[in-house]
Amino acid sequence: MLTPAQIRARGQHLHTALDHVIEQRGWSMPKRRAHQWRTLKSLVQHAFDHIPLYKRLFKDSDFIPEMLDDWDDLPKIPILTKQDLRTATENDLIASNNRDDIRWLASSGSTGIPAKIARTESSLWHYMASNTALFYDWCQGAPLGNGLYLVDMAPDSIDFAAADLLRTTVPDSRIFSVHDPVAKLTRELLSIVPEFISSYPSTLRAIALELKAQNRVIQKTHLIHLTSEMLDAHTRQLLGYIFPNARLIETYTSTEGGLVAFQCPHDARWHIAETNVICEIVDESGQPTDELGHIVITDLTNTATPIIRYRGLGDLARWDPTPCPCGSSLRSIRQIEGRAAAMLRARSGTLISPYLITNAIEEVPGLAQYQVVQKQPGMLEVRVVAETNAPRQRIEKGVKHALESALANDADLQVTFVSKIAAPAGSHKVALVISELPLAA
Repeated sequence: MLTPAQIRARGQHLHTALDHVIEQRGWSMPKRRAHQWRTLKSLVQHAFDHIPLYKRLFKDSDFIPEMLDDWDDLPKIPILTKQDLRTATENDLIASNNRDDIRWLASSGSTGIPAKIARTESSLWHYMASNTALFYDWCQGAPLGNGLYLVDMAPDSIDFAAADLLRTTVPDSRIFSVHDPVAKLTRELLSIVPEFISSYPSTLRAIALELKAQNRVIQKTHLIHLTSEMLDAHTRQLLGYIFPNARLIETYTSTEGGLVAFQCPHDARWHIAETNVICEIVDESGQPTDELGHIVITDLTNTATPIIRYRGLGDLARWDPTPCPCGSSLRSIRQIEGRAAAMLRARSGTLISPYLITNAIEEVPGLAQYQVVQKQPGMLEVRVVAETNAPRQRIEKGVKHALESALANDADLQVTFVSKIAAPAGSHKVALVISELPLAA
């Protein structure tokens, strides 16, 4: 429980950060670009002068900050990988003369490789303020007060840090760990009957399955915020059934990049949070592409461990260059088309998007839960949890027919029925599609 003095001090931090975020939201596109370039140059110079990891990385690539004359020079900065962060020591990741208040955070390892970074307290307050401003947008300026927050409470997660800051405005009684048993989370949700829920798709999906088994439908929930994981159409359909009056809104966040993008309330696209990050989409050689490519980010808010041209999020996307109906001048991506770590490989060698898999399976009746795993090219194992009394033979036939059609018979399929599909140890995330094939950094 926070003391009144602590709440007052935190409120001042949040108020200052909100003022900054609100000011930035009013910037024109030229002013945003100037801010991005100025901050990028400052970060690169800081990393070159003070961060051992970047001193080595830049030296190995024969890069010096003076090479940056304009935006066309951005690809000259070497790509930072998850492996670079993973193998670095804490002393490699921060300046020896660092005087900022920092928190050490670890990524969730959703790409299979967790990594540690340091974040300044000011960057975390900026992250909190950015999400708060979005929440006000979603609520048309009249925020819903009856909320439920399902959070990864691992002490080194960014969500735990954000939850700690969230206690400035939200009582502890509304914040729960996603590692709690699903039955407990379901009971809490039924007790609170929240108007607003913030969660991960896999956590809320598990609760929705429990509610469906109890023949419960929650009419009073009007807004659901989902983040950190891919929201598949099957889960979207389930949540729509259990929460029929709720609007689903997604954000794209990460430990390394904070708030990267957010779903437009008026369109299916995602707007890049351009005052928070520089976002690139690059091909395998690190060059810009208008086709499907790797998301590369530079975090403009954190100086403790600078994140400069980072490809470690592992996500694939493509730009949407068309004007948005909402009138925003922020750059947009149509959708995040999957993680590189979830991209599968057909018998012919062709890459298979995880969305192709999930969209094909979603209409198969009788599925309570599923997970597709690839251990060798051209072979997919589909793990299935069947709904009560659903005929397994019919489910297996439906899954095989759906995937054979989607994949043009370019993969062998094995359907395995299991009683439960759990998250890996130390994680709350239940991946829908997993590739165990070797992946380049």
